Amino acid sequence: MEGDLIELLQSFNAENNSSLQFLKEFETPEHDAVYNVYLKKLSYNASRATLHLVRKKSDDIGVASVNFKTKELKVIKAGTLDRLLDSLFLEGGEIDGTYVRIFLATFRSFCTPKTLTEKLAQMYEDYDGSEKARSATFQQSIISVLSIWLDLYLQDFNEPPSYPCLQALRSFLKKNLPNSDLFNRVQHRFSKFCTDDDSDDGVCVDSVDCADGRYVVHGRTLPSPSKHGELIESVEFSQLNIRTIAEQLTRIDADLFIKLEAHQCLGSTWNQRSKDKANECPTVAATISMFNSVIFTVISTILKDIDLKASKRARVIEKWIYIAQELRILKNFSSLRAIISGLQSSPIFRLKKLWAHVNKEMMEIYTDLAQIFSLESNQIASRELLMKEGTAKVSTQTRRKSKTNGVSDAAMYRYDQSSLCCGTVPYLGTFLSDLTMVDSAFSDYTDSGLVNFEKHRKEFEIVAQINLFQSAAKMYQVEPHRRFCAWFNSMRVYTEDESSFMSSSYALSCEIEPPSTAEKNLQKTISKTSVTSYASLALSYSNFSLKSPTPSDGVSIGSASSDSAHPITSQSSISSGDSDGSHHPDRRVIKVTLLTPGSDDVNYKSMILTNKDRSMAVIKRVLEKFHEDPGVNHDPSTFCLVQLTGKHRELQFPSDANVFYAMDTTSPNSTFLVKKTSERTPKKMFKTKSFS
Repeated sequence: MEGDLIELLQSFNAENNSSLQFLKEFETPEHDAVYNVYLKKLSYNASRATLHLVRKKSDDIGVASVNFKTKELKVIKAGTLDRLLDSLFLEGGEIDGTYVRIFLATFRSFCTPKTLTEKLAQMYEDYDGSEKARSATFQQSIISVLSIWLDLYLQDFNEPPSYPCLQALRSFLKKNLPNSDLFNRVQHRFSKFCTDDDSDDGVCVDSVDCADGRYVVHGRTLPSPSKHGELIESVEFSQLNIRTIAEQLTRIDADLFIKLEAHQCLGSTWNQRSKDKANECPTVAATISMFNSVIFTVISTILKDIDLKASKRARVIEKWIYIAQELRILKNFSSLRAIISGLQSSPIFRLKKLWAHVNKEMMEIYTDLAQIFSLESNQIASRELLMKEGTAKVSTQTRRKSKTNGVSDAAMYRYDQSSLCCGTVPYLGTFLSDLTMVDSAFSDYTDSGLVNFEKHRKEFEIVAQINLFQSAAKMYQVEPHRRFCAWFNSMRVYTEDESSFMSSSYALSCEIEPPSTAEKNLQKTISKTSVTSYASLALSYSNFSLKSPTPSDGVSIGSASSDSAHPITSQSSISSGDSDGSHHPDRRVIKVTLLTPGSDDVNYKSMILTNKDRSMAVIKRVLEKFHEDPGVNHDPSTFCLVQLTGKHRELQFPSDANVFYAMDTTSPNSTFLVKKTSERTPKKMFKTKSFS
């Protein structure tokens, strides 16, 4: 007894206070999985008599009293699809709830829904063995996984016209569990998909439309707030209340965000690997479409009447600043950022005489709101604010009263009280940027061809935040406003093409306030370059544009002029990298491109360079990023890696060089190029500017 107690003390006495402590990493003999093993601290649940003896013996041998025991916890790091599926279940057959949620949220990058259905069905039948009790537990867990999947990710089964995944699941259940609740649910869903093309779950369009008091969200038209057949008179921006506009923008943004399929935000789906983003990521595209619509509306209302006096046009800007302030109180950071982006756009930003007529106090409010989206330290201000208020019921923002406001303190108080319980709509671009960064920094597969599941764990950390804010967005209770819908739709009077819209808006801006000589010279430079879609600037990442714009070697007309003496801070697009990462002692964020013979397109992607990366490893990663299989046709040894360091200057790295330490850190341009060893670098490559 004494020996057992001493062994118990030595085995279970924890040496630190952390609940998980890394122990080792090991690979299976079949080389089909890699696991991390941790020591997990658990409460020691022994009988009182045993604990009394343990504590008494701990005093005798001079060690601390035992309060916890430790247990080895095996966590899969990388593996084949079969091994990843095995990890859905614990040793006793119960499901691993956390792992199941991570897997279901991220599996689409390495497995199709139909394949997953067939694999789970095969596992169910394989477990029908001699150990009936254990098999029954595993089989029940498989059914639970299928049920969770159907509840959380119904869109995986909506694949008209044949619905292969749903058909496979229905066939499996009909054979094995014909009387189960899950089979009845699948039957009902299959019938609904087949008979109702406009189902609530249908997703097909990436636009937002408020025509005749309706708006289209994800391909379905929501009920009109007006009576059937009722005509809505023409509505002007000046006729709408500030609060009404803010609430209605929040209503649409919240609805779009609630219906967002978070897995569509993953870098592997939303990144440039995906050619048809509007169809493959419709819920993301719909959110971006709404975001851009708000930007265009801000610009349109300010430029609409060319003959309007500057003082009256300034009142339009002030009204948008008021609306932005209301959105901040409502915690709608999506339309808030869209309004700020519209006011900072080049057609509006350049109107110095107009901005001179804007009330000073309103400029202070505007400056404070714009500071929320400062790009300093990887947008730390907006991130901290979102974490602080994201799930809170009350906004910490207080309304600043201007002399031009004309609203009494009592009215403000009543309004604040009515807005106490409000949800949150975050700015989606932050999450898209983070997920794209994870996708750029971590490979999909290990060198041995195993699925890198550590990457998906990191992705899920961000996806889980989106899910949390989706719950918060459901707290809004705002009814549709028919006059707002009529006005909002009528403002889309120019064009759906972002580049054309910005070009025509800039032309109107120049009619209102003719450009200076310096600005004319800048426009000559701009006209010779490709125009970056404003969607990419608004979402702070070039890959987010639905039109996949190419990098410009000049200044896009969608961004504000950086040499202006105007008091507004210019805000341009940022790279996909973590701004802190570029100064980290062990890693850097670089942009890379693959030189394709015969192609004039230059496509850039971001990548994290660590202090352990050598040239050949970087070349392989670049080939993978650009969908070039590092095999016979694209032997990495036939490529070389160069850094563009200046005008007609480049630094070529030996195949075994440590790129992190060999690169030219004095160069302001961290652009790297992978090309065939025998090819020369085109002169056009040296004209490309570094990330702004």
